[in-house]
Formats: sequence, C-alpha cells, structure tokens
Amino acid sequence: AMLALDPEHRLLARAPRHRLASWMIRDIALRVSGLLNDAVGGPPAKPYQPEGVWAEITMGRLSYTPSAGPEQYRRTIYAFWRRSLAPPFLFDSAQRRVCVVVTRRTITPIHALTLMNETTMLEASRALADLAVDQLTENATPEQALDTLTLRVLSRRLNETERAAVMRMLYKASAHYQANTSDAVRYTTVG
Repeated sequence: AMLALDPEHRLLARAPRHRLASWMIRDIALRVSGLLNDAVGGPPAKPYQPEGVWAEITMGRLSYTPSAGPEQYRRTIYAFWRRSLAPPFLFDSAQRRVCVVVTRRTITPIHALTLMNETTMLEASRALADLAVDQLTENATPEQALDTLTLRVLSRRLNETERAAVMRMLYKASAHYQANTSDAVRYTTVG
C-alpha cells in the first residue's frame, strides 16, 4: 500500500524508524565526500580521537597517534580500538568486554554532536564542499552544484521548498564567512 501511495519514496513512507548506527554514519560520510578508502584487509586504521582520551584510560602508559593519509579514511570495520576504549565516535557500539547478540539502537543527542564536531565529519564536509567548488569553477550555477551534491548525498533532487531553504542557508553562511574569514579558516583547517 505504501509503495502505491509513494512510489518515488518522496514521503519517506517506507523509511526505517531508527537512526543509522554510528559506523554507518561515518562510512556514508566518507563515501559521499569521496574520501572513503575501500581497501580490503590489512592492519587496523587509527581514526581521530579527542586529545587525552587514551592518556586518561591507560593512565599515561599508552599514546595514540591517528593514522595519516588514506589510511585515516578506511571503513570503520578496520578502526583500531582496545577493549577498554572504543573510539568515541562509535557512541552506540557494543561494549567489548561482553558478548552482544543484537546491536542496540540509540536516539542519543550524541548523534547530532558527532555530526557537528567530530574531526572526520568536518573533513568529509570540507571534501564535499570542495566537490561543490569544483562544480562552480566549471561554470555551474549554485543551483546546479546543489543538484549534484544532493544527488550524491540523498540520491534524489530537492523539491522547490527544500531548494529555497538550502539556498537561503547557503547565502547566509556565505555572508557570515566572508565577514568572518577567521571562522572560515578555523573550519577549513580541522584535521
């Protein structure tokens, strides 16, 4: 019945009722931004972690240095972690000290905080923005660049209401960063 009512899935009538798991969020962000290194096998990659997390949990005995280059963007299944400390961006992961049969689902606000503040997410956002800039330098209009990005991220085009809202936000953000170049530099040099 929902397929007949919403064949193009515009109303999201058939969408799941839960949020994506944190590892899915990271892998999708890396994929759509073009950063994902999909090499199979090999040693674990060390994703970014907040400063001092390892020192605290290991009482200063161990240090943690994130992987550099393409290794940083390997799929999350290759992320290095210790039993006592999962990477903080995996906020909904199972505890490694016990066996877990079913992955727990979460509706924690940490989803939003991770998307706004985590280094990998900021780097993926910057790479996605670079794709948009590349479109604009090829003489595409901002609307055409937006279409390219939304197809890449959402696998669909925006409707007129959505497009108007995004374009308003784009012009507002552009005005802010042109007036506050130090904010732009700080945002674009994370990672």
